[in-house]
Amino acid sequence: MLNLRLMLMVALLSPLAMTAGCTAEAEAWQRVGADAFAEAIEAEAGAFLLDTRTQAEWEQDGHIVNATLIPYDELEDRESELPEDKDTTILLYCRSGNRSQKAAQTLLDLGYTDVRDLESGIMGWKNAGYSVEYGA
Repeated sequence: MLNLRLMLMVALLSPLAMTAGCTAEAEAWQRVGADAFAEAIEAEAGAFLLDTRTQAEWEQDGHIVNATLIPYDELEDRESELPEDKDTTILLYCRSGNRSQKAAQTLLDLGYTDVRDLESGIMGWKNAGYSVEYGA
């Protein structure tokens, strides 16, 4: 009787164990340093560069060339401004790397599959010697 119960438990739990790893991978994004972020901008011509800060921060602290500004808390409302293809690489950043983590999770929730977050934010980007532009 004990063996029958054990076999039944294994049979019921095996499918859950197999899908658990797949789900965890699909729900993760990559956090990368400034050098890897710069390489991705250069190497992935079709990537969507997303600044998740506020308009005031965009103007005061500058932004990475060719970035699109959509504050992290407006992503769902402004989904139409994001790439239509959910497999498009999205490279995102904020000021210091905190809000972009929330934005990365929102993008995953919206169905995007290749999301990379600048771990140090725009401040770390500038501290690493990379340039920004000011204005629109």
